[in-house]
Amino acid sequence: MKIKNNTQILLNLCILLVGLALATSGIIRIFQNISEVDPESVLQVIFPVLIGLGVAMSSFFRILKPRTGVVGDERTKRAVEKAGLYALLILSGLLIASASVAGILQLNINFSLAVIVLLYIGIFSWGILAYYFDKKGDLE
Repeated sequence: MKIKNNTQILLNLCILLVGLALATSGIIRIFQNISEVDPESVLQVIFPVLIGLGVAMSSFFRILKPRTGVVGDERTKRAVEKAGLYALLILSGLLIASASVAGILQLNINFSLAVIVLLYIGIFSWGILAYYFDKKGDLE
């Protein structure tokens, strides 16, 4: 049983490193192509960053998850629901703020790309808040 846990942790650590490497390569490409404003080139550069961060975050949370074998209780369910509410509020606030800034400053923003970025922000904030609220309940 201990060998299986160590193998799973090692596998998740390798997946974490691959995700970080993918995100880092995308960030390096962003800095190399910073002068290009073509939406197609932005999509080609931003997707590896978002996918790499998604893979890294999921494996990070999988490493930190305790292996108790117990299904979540009512407290965990409430923590996930509370995190979902806060993630929705964060997502709505960011969308309203970005649209307001774009309207006030009369920026020409392609919101089809902004929706993808805001979606990832919402997913990451939900995951981080769910983990935080679940751990916060353990300390009380």
